[in-house]
Amino acid sequence: MLQGLAIWHYPHRTMVDNICYFAALGLDSVSVHGAQFVNAIADPASSDAIALAVRETGVVFTVHYCLPRKHDPEAVAVFEAGIHVIAAWQKAHGSISVLSFDVPQPIRDGIGIGSYVDFVLEIVPDCKVAVEDFGLNATEREQIAHLKGNDRFGYLVDIGHLFIRLRGRNQSGKTLFTHAPDEHPVCEAPDSSVFKAAFESKKHPIFEMHLHNNDGVDDLHWFLEQGKMDVPAVAKALQEMGFNGVMTVESAPGFRFECRGKDADEGIGRTLEYWKKCCEI
Repeated sequence: MLQGLAIWHYPHRTMVDNICYFAALGLDSVSVHGAQFVNAIADPASSDAIALAVRETGVVFTVHYCLPRKHDPEAVAVFEAGIHVIAAWQKAHGSISVLSFDVPQPIRDGIGIGSYVDFVLEIVPDCKVAVEDFGLNATEREQIAHLKGNDRFGYLVDIGHLFIRLRGRNQSGKTLFTHAPDEHPVCEAPDSSVFKAAFESKKHPIFEMHLHNNDGVDDLHWFLEQGKMDVPAVAKALQEMGFNGVMTVESAPGFRFECRGKDADEGIGRTLEYWKKCCEI
């Protein structure tokens, strides 16, 4: 299991500096925000500097982007333009390991996401393509059924979101926070066996996971040592199932709680050390 971090929550450094800073902490991988990445690589000097930082640090490099926010020509055109930019960078440097996507609520039903995923797989070479917290019901699974057996396609599972779904208490109406019976029956305090069962319920391979903590109701992206989720149980489940993908910590200082700059660095340093200890138990 590769140990990584979503580095976009540390804007007091450039993307290149963040890659080098967190690689120096001993992380195996880093993940960058897709829109920020597209903007950064539009500048040739920045594009080359990012590629050089990835090569010199040796980190596994993942990009977390978003599918169109709605099914209209303007939103789709913006999405496709960004994918073409990413594809050109990937063809030049070949450094992206996993290109993953949030799936906004408005495009989960109706015509679905299949055509967007097919487009990415066709345009962007030599990387795995993952959708986050998708396939949570029969309608969603049907949209990607044609990709069964495609070794480039799989899932990103957000464990913080999964914890909320397992407890069945979120009232937002959003699918990614709503209990999904196929993952596991509602459980107030999921242990390692519950997490393991939920992971193993997936019909496509899991390429990457996001990990952060919360109160079991709302998407708070707290540090791992905070919140109600049993993080050691998560580590045990991953070890028992032999997960060999990318584990990306997505605790987000400054997102739903005030924590920036030096405080953010110190906080994520503590949470990474806590996660390391959980994996050693």
